[in-house]
Amino acid sequence: MPHISLTEFVDFVAKSGTPKLTHVRTVKQHHLTGYDPRTDFYKSFRDGLISYHKYGQSKPALDQLVANQSDVKKQTTYPELLKGYKKFLGRKSLRWFAPPHKDWTLSGLTISINPELGLDINGTRHAIKLYFKAEKLTKLRMDAVTQLMHNVLYDCPTSTKFSILDVRNGKLLSCPVPQPSLMPLLEGEALSFAAMYAQISIGM
Repeated sequence: MPHISLTEFVDFVAKSGTPKLTHVRTVKQHHLTGYDPRTDFYKSFRDGLISYHKYGQSKPALDQLVANQSDVKKQTTYPELLKGYKKFLGRKSLRWFAPPHKDWTLSGLTISINPELGLDINGTRHAIKLYFKAEKLTKLRMDAVTQLMHNVLYDCPTSTKFSILDVRNGKLLSCPVPQPSLMPLLEGEALSFAAMYAQISIGM
């Protein structure tokens, strides 16, 4: 059975009707062909942010995330992401810590719960999932991400906040308390994803 990313799962949760099936088909096709970093549009930006904080780089290193791009689409999109990220940084006091990672498995489907950033922000620890898309960050998507982090990464220090950063808009959104009432929905969606994945045939 599949091992998918949190983003792949939440993209599924956010859809309704036949687009869910189309999404699962796309995910399965990608898994069969194998991961190719060249098709991961946000990889270099994401990796750059991690390195910036983890290794205490200076702010000019962020500008290189844009300057180093030769892909035309990235040359258009990355400046917007950088502007939003600098807005988030502001004058905050930030200190890196290794973010927690753990898998959530249900009926054979394994989902990686993997916040990319661990940042102590002005004295408060945040495990942060990055959201890069231009599509509006909906409440359902935010709640699904933060609740799964709450549910799976439960052995983090109790002071840790589970957050999602809308990179383009520079907004850090946190769920202050768990929402266990959401888990039946998320578990049902995981079962649905697993069932569709098992039944879809991909021609090679």
